[in-house]
Amino acid sequence: MLRSSVFRAVAHCFRTLSLVVFDLVRLVFLVARSHSTLAAENLFLRKQLALFQERKAKPRRADDSTRWMMATLSRMSRGARRW
Repeated sequence: MLRSSVFRAVAHCFRTLSLVVFDLVRLVFLVARSHSTLAAENLFLRKQLALFQERKAKPRRADDSTRWMMATLSRMSRGARRW
C-alpha cells in the first residue's frame, strides 16, 4: 500500500515537472512570434472567452503545473515593473 502511494506521488511530481518544462518551451516560442501572429491569437482567445460567457460554461479547473506557472510568471512580471 505504501509503495503504490509513493509511486503515485512520484508520478504526479514527474507529470507536473514535465508540464512546466513544456510550458516554458512554449513560452520561448511565443516570445519569438511576430506581432501579427500574436494579435490573431489574441483575437481568437477573445472570441473563445465570449463564447464561454454566452453559454455560461465553466472552463476546466487549472492543474498544478498551470497554477505554478501562472504564479511564477506573475512574480516575474511584478519584478519587471519595478525596474
